[in-house]
Amino acid sequence: MTIHTLSAFAGIVFMLAIIPGPNALLILYTSLTHGKRQAFVNILGISFGFLLHAFVSAQGLSILLAQSTTAFNIFKWLGVVYLFWLGVSNIKNGLNISLLKFDSSQNTKKTSLINSFFKGLLTNLLNPKIVLFYLSIFPQFISPQHMLAQSMMLGITHALVVASWFLVVILFSVRLKSMLTSSKVAKWLNYVSGGLFISFGVTLASTRL
Repeated sequence: MTIHTLSAFAGIVFMLAIIPGPNALLILYTSLTHGKRQAFVNILGISFGFLLHAFVSAQGLSILLAQSTTAFNIFKWLGVVYLFWLGVSNIKNGLNISLLKFDSSQNTKKTSLINSFFKGLLTNLLNPKIVLFYLSIFPQFISPQHMLAQSMMLGITHALVVASWFLVVILFSVRLKSMLTSSKVAKWLNYVSGGLFISFGVTLASTRL
């Protein structure tokens, strides 16, 4: 696995991270209502979730792909299609966004660090889009001979990229609140990320594994 490969993967997951979603809004909500310490623990839970996704995906993919180049190539093209679908969907979402709701006054009761960890973990693990992302994108970045090691490397990269962005969200939560809950900003993030995902799909489609 090369630096170029990791950089391409990091670019994709960063664009996914900055689009307001369940994980980002959880971090923002926790930071504003329970404090930065609890939000940091949310990040740990979310990051651990990426490692679990990577491990489970590697085990499932390795069974199917390790002995089949054809299956590997099928998953590659499914990944390309997924990137195109993701790009088009983001652009359509940008056209349809009218309001992002965020209410930090609904619940301000204290919560334990353990609860914050598991809240972050479950928010990540129960997101079907991440499962689909790992199953369809991983085959484009890893080789069947090193499935588990490279999958975990991508999982760690994913966790580090997302955690870095969420640290920024925590540190500037008050200022970023208006951005992350602004329908106008969300529209443009969807437009830009949609175009980038489509370009990633074109690039990966022409790449030989």
